[in-house]
Amino acid sequence: MAGSSGKVLVIDDDVHIRRVVEVKLRSHGYTVITAKNGREGLEAIMTEQPDVVVSDINMPMMDGETLCKETNHLKKDRPFLTIIMTSRITADQESWIKDMQNTMFMEKPFSPNKLLQVIEGHLAAVNR
Repeated sequence: MAGSSGKVLVIDDDVHIRRVVEVKLRSHGYTVITAKNGREGLEAIMTEQPDVVVSDINMPMMDGETLCKETNHLKKDRPFLTIIMTSRITADQESWIKDMQNTMFMEKPFSPNKLLQVIEGHLAAVNR
């Protein structure tokens, strides 16, 4: 199975979104870790070393932008993809994400199938 070796961290304060993404990815063989806010997510990035991080942008305790800025330096030694999910992308958001390594936006409402395709494509490219 394509995803059987991938580890994905899902960070969102909305339990329904976390669950939908978790079920979709697990059904394709991924190991899934979840966190309900940016601070929990930061801890999980440090301890779990995921291959992909899927994060909401608006969360309590630490937002997605701060999370990206806090973890960007880690990607030099251990690259991982960060997918930031947001309902609206403003010009301000567009500017900071350009400075992040391996980071992209995905607009909400998102398609779990599209998310899966992006993750599979990234991991296939990395594991070539």
